[in-house]
Amino acid sequence: MKRLLIAIVLVAIGLCTSILLYAKNTPKVLVFMRNAQSSGDLEYMLRKEVGVMKDTLEKSGYKVVIATLDGKSFTAGSTTVKADIKLAKAKVTDYAGFILPCLAVPSYPAPPEVSPEAIALVKEAISAGKPVAAQTGSLWTLAKAGLLKGKKYAYAFEEKSPHFAGATFAGTGVVRDGLIITSGICPYMALKAKTNDGTEQLALALVAAMKDRK
Repeated sequence: MKRLLIAIVLVAIGLCTSILLYAKNTPKVLVFMRNAQSSGDLEYMLRKEVGVMKDTLEKSGYKVVIATLDGKSFTAGSTTVKADIKLAKAKVTDYAGFILPCLAVPSYPAPPEVSPEAIALVKEAISAGKPVAAQTGSLWTLAKAGLLKGKKYAYAFEEKSPHFAGATFAGTGVVRDGLIITSGICPYMALKAKTNDGTEQLALALVAAMKDRK
């Protein structure tokens, strides 16, 4: 009986150790949610965009960390997406990749505000050789960071802003050009235009880019 108890304890210790090692070694992806609290379509986007991104990445074997500018969670209707950290506290070295949802924040005709923290993060990520994915309105973060120059990009249309100078419009579907991955159609646009949403494909393209780096 004593030997059985010892064996059970050893097995339990082994399982706990394995679980801890798995959790420690699971690669992480940072999802940065830009300020969208004023968007009337936020609940739809939290479910259909952020939720789908998170689910797709987790099913692909990644731990998802949600960052917001102020570290506060986003709530709309009956849906809440819990923030894990402030964006300024995110360390690029901790993550295998980065993804920026659109959240239906208006980006036309006037470009959205882009925080200095977001610009600094994507610049550092690309410099470190980490892939960055962005959908629709969040392409402005990449554009204002100067990361689209010389790259192909996906958007709802060919953007004529000076921030997109030197970049090549390649349609609305998911486009990968090196470490930059873009999608032109978010869930809200897909709903209104009755076309295909690029959310899942964008997340899967990011997964492929992260695996290519190994």
